[in-house]
Amino acid sequence: MKLSFQCILIHFLRKAVSLYREKLEWYCSYEKKLEVWGKMEVVPMNQIRDCGGVVYKSAIALKLAPVLQQPAMHIATELAKYCREIVNTEGKKDVVNFQVEVISSGIIYLKLSHLSIANWLSHLISVPLKGDKQKFQLDVEHQSRETINLFPIQYTHARCCSLLRMGERDGLITLAATTPENYSQFWFIHTPDSIPWQKSNGELQFLHHAEYELIAQIASTLDYIYCVSTTKKSINWVKVANSLCTTFQTFYRECRIWGEVKVITPKLAKARLGLVLVTQSLLRFLLEERLGRKALLEL
Repeated sequence: MKLSFQCILIHFLRKAVSLYREKLEWYCSYEKKLEVWGKMEVVPMNQIRDCGGVVYKSAIALKLAPVLQQPAMHIATELAKYCREIVNTEGKKDVVNFQVEVISSGIIYLKLSHLSIANWLSHLISVPLKGDKQKFQLDVEHQSRETINLFPIQYTHARCCSLLRMGERDGLITLAATTPENYSQFWFIHTPDSIPWQKSNGELQFLHHAEYELIAQIASTLDYIYCVSTTKKSINWVKVANSLCTTFQTFYRECRIWGEVKVITPKLAKARLGLVLVTQSLLRFLLEERLGRKALLEL
């Protein structure tokens, strides 16, 4: 399963553009077709926030409009139609499902379904993140690794570990058995289905804006890790990790797990602990694989 929603949606848009291009071949000139294809090297795709879910937008139709000499709204509508067709024809269990909306300016909005988010979260709590070790990167010139303050990131990781231990002690979750050799590497749940991400009606368990903001931030962090930009710009991993920490702190402050929540809505408490586990896994990966520091279990 691909972990970057951005990469997956870019893939869908590329396929939609390819289908649309085939439709246009009978009246587009050869030179124009080459130009259109050349402009497809980078598919514009950005996540939008404060939307109560995981939503991306693309201005690809605006990029193609002057080349095809067609209204961006018309191009966007055609691409949206092809995206829906691709999702329907590739109706596999693990395929990403999303809603496609086009606004008058020609911007395409793609909103991930609750089922796609739930499947993605289940994968994240059962499989360790993988990636090649990268050279330490920071967008501040001449700043050495020793002068970088990683305490907020290490503190948040340790706080996540503490919450997970409490959740296991109280019987809300059961983490996979660990050994002294792998204890600090990756915490996971052998049976990810034990986390009830969805209600019986298919909607996610979550109720608070801060929960959806954390999910969106997790998606954004995974985009940085797994959706390599063709611009080759260096990534400030400290900034990426700090953004995740800040969003998590807001989530923890606004969304209770114990007390009445545990007693009255235990499924919600479990789902919130699931988000804690995903955050812990991501912070461990960022600290050890991108920032070259040990992910401490406690401070």
